[in-house]
Amino acid sequence: MRHLIPIIAAILFFSSCDSSKMKETPTSQFVGTWKLTDRGMFDGIEMKVSQNDKGEIKGVVTRLNDDKYVQMFMEEGDLLLSGVKRNSNFEFVVSEKKIAAPLFSAYGQGTTNEFKATFKNENTILLGGKGQSGSYVRVNSTSN
Repeated sequence: MRHLIPIIAAILFFSSCDSSKMKETPTSQFVGTWKLTDRGMFDGIEMKVSQNDKGEIKGVVTRLNDDKYVQMFMEEGDLLLSGVKRNSNFEFVVSEKKIAAPLFSAYGQGTTNEFKATFKNENTILLGGKGQSGSYVRVNSTSN
């Protein structure tokens, strides 16, 4: 009986764990067209994310929103998502170019923002802890 207690405790411990975090989320899950949501002036911007032969992930703007600063400093075809790095099986760090990055660069300021990113599901990427910095929502490919 005494030998069963550690076995039962181990079974209870592992059965209560979130097993979805144990599997590695493939970086290819980033590939597709995404709409930025809950992002202030970036709300509604769409970008197409692709992965090259070296495994690098980049996202270019495919649709702008109506914000006056976005209209002034961004164009369709601009690089927005400049990189993705894996932190763990399920967590990534995404790098986005700042709006007016050349202007920031001219004054010696940083030109990218980095956000912790996790997949809520296949169609939603949460930025920051639990989406506090916004999210990317997959756009239905038939709507393009």
